[in-house]
This record gives sequence, C-alpha cells and structure tokens, in this order.
Amino acid sequence: MKKTGVFKYIPYWLITLICINWYSCSLMPDKLKTAEQLIEASPDSALRILQQLSPREFSFEADKALYGLLLFRALDKKLLPLKPDSLLSFSLNYYQRHHDKVRLAYCLLYKGRSDKYALRYDDAMDSYLKAYDLIQYGNYFLLLGRINSDIGDIHNIQKDYTLARKKYKLAYQYFTKLKLQSLAFNSLLDIGRTYHTAKEYHTAQHYYRTAFRQVCDSIQYGALLQEIAINHYENKQYDSALLYFRKVISYPYILNNRAIRYYYVADLFSDLQQIDSAGYYAKRSFSYNPDIRTRRECYRILTNVAYTTGDKKMMSVYMNRYVEISDSLRKIDAQTKGSVLETMHETRQKFSNTKLERFYLFGLLLLFVTIGCFIFILTRKKIQKEKLRIEEIHQQQKIMIRKEVVDKQRKALSKRMEEIKATQAKERKNSSSAMKDAMDRELYNQLLHLNDVEYFDREMDVLLNNMVSKLKNRYPSITDKEKTWCCLHLLCVPSTDILMLFNYKVDSLNKMKQRLAQKVQLNGVAEIDNFLNELLSQE
Repeated sequence: MKKTGVFKYIPYWLITLICINWYSCSLMPDKLKTAEQLIEASPDSALRILQQLSPREFSFEADKALYGLLLFRALDKKLLPLKPDSLLSFSLNYYQRHHDKVRLAYCLLYKGRSDKYALRYDDAMDSYLKAYDLIQYGNYFLLLGRINSDIGDIHNIQKDYTLARKKYKLAYQYFTKLKLQSLAFNSLLDIGRTYHTAKEYHTAQHYYRTAFRQVCDSIQYGALLQEIAINHYENKQYDSALLYFRKVISYPYILNNRAIRYYYVADLFSDLQQIDSAGYYAKRSFSYNPDIRTRRECYRILTNVAYTTGDKKMMSVYMNRYVEISDSLRKIDAQTKGSVLETMHETRQKFSNTKLERFYLFGLLLLFVTIGCFIFILTRKKIQKEKLRIEEIHQQQKIMIRKEVVDKQRKALSKRMEEIKATQAKERKNSSSAMKDAMDRELYNQLLHLNDVEYFDREMDVLLNNMVSKLKNRYPSITDKEKTWCCLHLLCVPSTDILMLFNYKVDSLNKMKQRLAQKVQLNGVAEIDNFLNELLSQE
C-alpha cells in the first residue's frame, strides 16, 4: 500500500531528529571546554553555557565530573549558593579515583567553602588542608591564594589573628604574582581587618591606605570605606566613624555588606545615645541578609532600645532571639579551632616521613612477606593445579562459544548464498562457466564486500572476534590476501570458491598457505587450522 500525505515524510523526520540529537551530544565536550576557558575571565558566559547543559546528558563520567566542577567554579565566581552538593560529591569522588590532583584540589576548595558558609569550620579546614597538600609544590598560585585566604577567614573568625594575617599575606603574594587586582585588594582588606580586630588600629589604617591606592571601582571603594569606618568605630573615634559610615551607607555592596554597615551605624548611634536612629538602622539591617553574628548584635541593640523606651513586650521578644542565636553561636564556637586542626595535620604529615614510621612499615612489610611466603609455599601446588584446570575449562568454553558463533555466521552466509542462487537459477542454467564465476564473485562481494578492504576488515572483526586486528597487530608481515584467506577459511568458504575469488590455481593456494605458516611461525600447513581456532578464542 502506497504511503500518502505527511506519512511518507516520517522516516525523513526521524532521521533528521536522530542526526540533530547525535550532533548535540557530540558538542558536549566542546561546550565544557569552552566553559572551562571562560571560567576565570568571563564567569557569566561560562555559567550560561553550563546552565544550558544537564549532567544527565553526559555519557561519560569524566564529562559529568568536569561539568560539576565547572558549575561550582562559576557559581562561586558569581557569589551564588554552591548547590547541589551531590554534583560536587560526584566530581570529588571521580577525581579521587582518577588521581587528578589539580581538579581534586578545586573540588576540595568548593567543598570547604560550602562547609564554611554553613559554619562547619572543622569540615571546611579538613577540605582546605587536603587541597593544599595536593598542590603545595606546584605553581598553582590562584588555587593556593584562594585556599590560604579561606583558611585565613576561619582563623580570623576564631580570633587567631596572627595566623589569619599570615594566611592573608600569602594569599596577597599569590594574587599579586598573577596580577589579580580584585583578589589582591580583598586580601589587603583582610589583613587590615586582622589588625583592627586585634585592636592594632594604626597598623590597620596603614593597610587601608595601601589599599586606597589600588581601588578600581565603586564596590571596592565602598568596601574600603566600610573597613575604615569600622576601624574608627572600634577605636572609639565616633565622629570619624560616623563621617565614613554616612559616606559608605549607599555605596554598592556584595553579599551582606549592606547589613553589616547598617548594624555598625546602629551600634554607633546606640553608643551616642541616639536610640531612635539605633533602632531604625538595626531593623534595616535585617532586610539585607545579615550573617548570624550580625543578627545577634542587631537583636542586642534592639533589646537595649526596647529597654530604654520601656517596651517590655518587644524587649522580651528581642532578648529571646538574642539568646537563641547566642546558644547557636556557642555551639559553632565550640568547634575545634582551625589552628589546632592545622597543627595536627602538619604533625601527621611530618610523622609520616620519619624514620620510625619507615621502620614500622618495613617491619610490617617483612612480617607480611614472611607470612605470605609461608602460605604461598603451602598452597602453591594446589593453586597451580586449580588455575590450570580453570584456565583449561575457560579456554575450552571460549573455543566452543567462538565456534558456535562462527558456525552460526557460516550457516547464515551459506543460507543467504543459496537463497540468492535460487533466485538466479534460471539465469545460471543458461550461463557459461565464466559467467557463473562472475556471478559468484559478485555474490561474495555483495555479501562480504571483498572489494572494500576496510569494510571487509571491520565486518570480519565483528564476526570473528577481532581476527583481522589480531593478525595485523601480531603478524604485520601478513598480506591482505593471506588475511582474507584466514577469514574465508574460518567461515568455511569452499576451497573451490576461494580459488575462484583469488583467481588462483591449487598450487598457488598451497604456496600461499606455506608462506602464511612460516610468517606465523608454524611447523607446517597442517597446524594452520588449530592456530586460527586458538586465535579466534583469544581476547
């Protein structure tokens, strides 16, 4: 029945869809490569490319692992939440298995940042220290700078200001080597912050003046003004602090810097006994996603404001929230300090290189070798016998399986030839011997593509367990005709047909077999059958 209307175009539509799908799949690694090249210079473009992809579309684990790593790098560059955790875990596990140190270090960096943002400083330090061990002896300055900067953040939060300052200075050196102005500028602010939190206000101001000469945009200028204002406030220079806070309050900001500015302005007005203004700015701070410590301090200010104004109801509400957050912070602050974890990690690293550990390892190795040799001697004969028996069984099974497969292919080939010959019976009846030979050659070429060497080789590799590839790789001196004969022989093509296909006489074919036996290092032609069957069964 003839197809009519749109139905006759269905096959073409299907082929087009398959081609489009194949083409899009083939582009996946290229898109990942492009995203990786753009990740530092143009994270917006990289993120757009990555968001157009899905991890389910990747056929290979390597592509999926790279996708997860690049996505987290792009999210981190754009200061977006590092989600989902499962994708990063997949990438981390993959690079652990494949010993890709640099990419594993990046995964550990983002795992550490995810834990740091969640206030799990123990876990964060563990990830950072592992990442540092992987790349500490390479020229991975960007990665080393980021790891040191993040470790410095944890030390600073935990009031280990000297250690924090050391890490920030290392980060500044790495970023300066790479001429990364923005990251180097932030490191200067971090160093200054360690001084003003340690009440070394003049030294902090020195670093802020240095940073002032490197300001490039309004966000950096606002961040610098914020640190200068806080430094004046902590030094109880309220007039100067108020002057800078008034300047910075409306400047562009990132993350929760606006919330921090409002909190400090509120605290400043509280110290100046301007209660209404203190309450106003403390409440405004909650509109800009303050961190847990800023929230607690804002509730402290609001509690004092409510107490001063006699609002006992709100004072109770604010006090309860202040206490709840304080309880949470006590649990966070009760974590093992990063300095302790770092010291323990360094101690373990040093101990692993001591002579004592090598001595113990040598002793254990000697003990295991002795026990192993004893067990090996006792069980050697039994294992060898069992191994030989199993190998023999496996070899026989392989040979049988391969023979069955080849036998099926041979029968299918024979059946197909008989079917075609049956359709040509009338024509063959009236044909000469030469014409019949020509028809047979055409038939074999139609079924086995003998004239197309590459196609024939691929087909024989599929049918005969990579027979052509094995012959080519192991016996490079074998000619194409000898290789073709081996395949036809295994397919049980009659000798008369082989003579016809090769245009050989019997003597010529025998000489070819003798040359083949010599090339594969056999004692004679009689051994060729066993040789080919054994080669067929091998992997």
